[in-house]
This record gives sequence, structure tokens and C-alpha cells, in this order.
Amino acid sequence: MFIREMSQSDIESVREIAAATWRDTYSTFIPEEIQDKVLKDAYSNDEMDNRFKSYTNLVAESNKEIIGYAFFSGDLSHKDAFLESLYVHPNHQGKGVGKELLLRALQKFKEPSTLTLTVYKGNPNISFYEGQGFKVIKENKGDFFGHPVVFTIMKKDLINLE
Repeated sequence: MFIREMSQSDIESVREIAAATWRDTYSTFIPEEIQDKVLKDAYSNDEMDNRFKSYTNLVAESNKEIIGYAFFSGDLSHKDAFLESLYVHPNHQGKGVGKELLLRALQKFKEPSTLTLTVYKGNPNISFYEGQGFKVIKENKGDFFGHPVVFTIMKKDLINLE
């Protein structure tokens, strides 16, 4: 497995992984038509262009195939990083891909002190983040195109590691 900066030519593979992962992860609590709207919006050409301008974007590659990706926001010189998205294709989960994407991204930040993320309540992968040392700090109610969801905010202290 190889972790590298995402390029424009990776966008379609990232969209495919997002769709496969959303179906696998969220189908029990987010209707498919809502997933389609969210994916169309979140991975539109404009949103992807924005990510290239202001995010740290990494992909995991195996045998020249993109198998996962992560988007991080926050100025690389700031102490607080935010994980916007971390998705690993369902066929490659449980093999250390997500952990490696997290570790490699944090190396790009100058002395980060915290890493924060938002995950949907009900997501079975919350246990992955807990295993990486993240703690739930709060929950917020929200919605996707009129469908109610609960956002779980998690944070990891990178200075005082347990």
C-alpha cells in the first residue's frame, strides 16, 4: 500500500469509493435517495476544486488502484487539524488503510495538538475512531436535505497521548 497526495485524475475513483462506502455504511439509517443527493453535492466538481485549494488530500493506493482517501482541513501551521472525510473501500477495510491515512496526514501538519472529526451517529465505524484514541465530545442534531441525522463530534488529543 502506498499513501500519496491526491491528484485531479483520482477524483472519479474517490467518487466511486465514496458511493460504495456510503451504501455499505449508511444504508440502515440514511435513505438511498438522500445519500445520492449528499454524494452529488459533496463530490461535485466545485466541491472537489475547493478541496484542492484548501485541504490536505491523500489517497491510499494498492496495485495502482485507489482503495481509500482522506481530506483534512486546517492550516498546516495551526495546532488544530480537522478530518473532513476518511473512507476506505469496503473490500479493503480492516487492513490498516484508514490508520495509515490518519498517520500520514498528521505528519503534514506542523506540531498538531488536536485532530477533530464529525461522524454520523449510528455509523458502525465509530469504533475505529475510538480505537485510534478519539473521544466523543458532543452531538449535534442536523439534517441532510430534510432527513434528520445526529452528528457526533470526536476529538483526539495529540499532545497528551494515553
